[in-house]
This record gives sequence, structure tokens and C-alpha cells, in this order.
Amino acid sequence: MKTRLVPVIFLINACVICGCFQPAVRNLTVRPVEGPLAASPPPVFTAEFPFRLSVLSPAKISLTLANGEIFKGKFRIVTPSALNAKMPGTAASYPPQPNLAFAWDDLYGQDYFVAHILGKNIGQAILTGSQGTVLQVEFRPVQEFVQHDDEFGVAVDNKGNVYRVNL
Repeated sequence: MKTRLVPVIFLINACVICGCFQPAVRNLTVRPVEGPLAASPPPVFTAEFPFRLSVLSPAKISLTLANGEIFKGKFRIVTPSALNAKMPGTAASYPPQPNLAFAWDDLYGQDYFVAHILGKNIGQAILTGSQGTVLQVEFRPVQEFVQHDDEFGVAVDNKGNVYRVNL
């Protein structure tokens, strides 16, 4: 009897250690820090997305702005291989972009992108809003199927706004 319980106990421990019982959806906050929406006090938007991302299967993500605009898109893991040196808030920086190097450096300090993002896996999504807004979101380097408590990122839209993203 006791020997039959060993595989079951092992399986339960493995699931707990690997995070199999964690929720399938994570909430994130998106705060405008530059641009027209960064007025005082800036609105905070919330979104939900599956935190178990995979290179092989893009995950769906949705976000709702305070004005009711609903965004939908796919979130995937990419590896930036070049610096995209646009200026935040200019029409040339509007999404879609190969990466948001300019926003990372703007929010987290000069050369942050090169030192911490370039050549590593990051999460990236291009979201289209119901009122015509396009939003590009990126998260710091991620590992497939691993959840971190300190995940953060950046986002830009096609209306000149730059956002700080936190999970």
C-alpha cells in the first residue's frame, strides 16, 4: 500500500515545484509615463494574459483602456538582435517596431536595452484597439514556462504615449 503512494506523492510534489497549480492568467498594469495620456494623475490600465508563454505557440492577450477601448492581440517570445534607435513619442516610433529599444532606454536609463535586453528572449505583443489605437508591449527577458514576480516592461502606442508595464 505504501509503495503505491510514492509515485502519487512524487507527482504532487513535482506539480507544486513546477508551478502546475498556478493560475493560468496574470494581471498586469500599464501606466502612461510620457505623451498625451501622462497627465496628472495618469490613468492606469489593466490587462490579462497567460503567463506560460512559449516560442512555439503565441498566447492571446487583451487589455481595456479607461475610455472603454478594448485591445486584442497575440503575445509571443522574440529575441531582439539589433538596436532600434527611434525617439519616443515621434511618429517614427509608432508600432509596429522590431523592438522598443528607445522606450527601454528612456524609462530605465541609457544603454539599458543593450545591457539587459539585446540578444535575450523577451515577451512582445502587438495589440489592436477597437477605436484604432495600436499598442506594442515588451517584457524583460523571460524563460519559457517560468513565472517571475518581478517582471516588468515597456509599451508604446500610435498616439505618442510611452508606458511602464508591471506584473
